[in-house]
Amino acid sequence: MACFPARALGITGFLLALLCLPAHADPFFVRVYGRTYKIDPRYPSDEQKGPKPQEAMEALPSDLAKGPGFRPSHEQVLAEVEERLWIAQNQLDHALGKETTSPERQNAGPDPKAVNQEFTESPATGATSSRSSKLQKVFDQRRALNILARELRRSMDLPVRTPETGFSRPKLSPEIEASYRALSFDPLEAYYGFRRVKAAFRSGDIELLALVAHYPLTVTGKAKRTIRTREQLRAAKDTAMDPRIRDIVAKSTFETVFVRDKGMMLGAGEVWITHNKTRFGLGAINLQ
Repeated sequence: MACFPARALGITGFLLALLCLPAHADPFFVRVYGRTYKIDPRYPSDEQKGPKPQEAMEALPSDLAKGPGFRPSHEQVLAEVEERLWIAQNQLDHALGKETTSPERQNAGPDPKAVNQEFTESPATGATSSRSSKLQKVFDQRRALNILARELRRSMDLPVRTPETGFSRPKLSPEIEASYRALSFDPLEAYYGFRRVKAAFRSGDIELLALVAHYPLTVTGKAKRTIRTREQLRAAKDTAMDPRIRDIVAKSTFETVFVRDKGMMLGAGEVWITHNKTRFGLGAINLQ
């Protein structure tokens, strides 16, 4: 359920093993974190076709597979993959958004079908794409993670489509649910907010942190600053993405965070996840 720290995974080398069966529609198997999962070689009928899943899976992050030193549960493996998928999807959305020029297109966003077609067909046909190789890499990685997450959910009898929240519904204990409801918080909303903030810090991408922040955001270091816009947060990247703060967030689990009327406290108060009228988000960073 709660993602284990990237450092604990031993981010060295990629142990993904593809055990391919004959070329027809038989499944193949992926071994990740010491566990083996069956992958359907067919794309869902409502999803645009691309390279064969066996080929698409080659784009999985190279640091994805080394075991964490313990045998993770299926829930932990899914949480890890969904967190990486959330990062890749939001980085892709942001990069595509930057490519738009007119306010109308920026508000509407890029056409998903057209983007999928361009990214999928250009490498196969040799056609010249207007997208950068870096953007193509993010797209390929997102697709591979999506395939893996889909099959992990299938193996766990969960809805296979990526949830709107980006993360599968957790199994929360009655005690945890009660602690949030006693403060008039929805425990599921709190969980999804926690996962988004954790993923944003993990990414090291200030644009993703800006996406999950509540404004005004309080940042306390040698002096106290009030961040009121995304532009101001971008300018404060080195402070907001302080390595010690990121490490504290990475080690935090939803089951063990302290919760009060202000929100969720990570570490000894270095990070607060607060609630506004719509959802939970990053509310404060304390470097002192």
